[in-house]
Amino acid sequence: MMAGTEAATPRTARIVTRFDERKTTAAAAYLLDKASGGLPYIKLIKLLYLADRESWRRYDRPITGDRYVSMNFGPVLSATYDLLRREDTTTGGSPWSRTITTAGYEARLLGSADLGPLSDAEIEILDEVYQLTEKMDRWRLCDLTHSFPEWKDPEGSSVPILPEEILKALGKSEEEIDVARQEAAERQRFQQIFQA
Repeated sequence: MMAGTEAATPRTARIVTRFDERKTTAAAAYLLDKASGGLPYIKLIKLLYLADRESWRRYDRPITGDRYVSMNFGPVLSATYDLLRREDTTTGGSPWSRTITTAGYEARLLGSADLGPLSDAEIEILDEVYQLTEKMDRWRLCDLTHSFPEWKDPEGSSVPILPEEILKALGKSEEEIDVARQEAAERQRFQQIFQA
């Protein structure tokens, strides 16, 4: 090893991301705004998954930082799903509860969205995902995500989907996945330093 270089992150290490509620809220609000303020929440969560997946493909990192699971209706963002399923989303001071509410199976935008947490590249991905799926109903989106190699039938339960599985399904090589792993570890260290 050359002096001054760090050892590579071992392949046994997993890519770890940190859920970013502000960015997730901004992305969800942006999509809801494009849909005139409301979407079936299953469609919203599929759009966010597709956006994260495309961000992994282009930039080796997600928009939301959420964890993924295979569920009966396809891949789901775990923490985002929990936010959508909360009985009362109008109380509290979290970015999500101030911006988005859920009534029945519909997600609605409460007011204007703070898009500050999103980069131009992330907004571009959200626009593309929305345009490509605008005419699809929620069930066609579920069928589409069932075709992704990283989705496994959970047989009524849920099964974790690792970022490495998404990257592999997107055709990334082991070397490219290693780079993504190293970059994720660096982002984690950076976040820890600035949150201390």
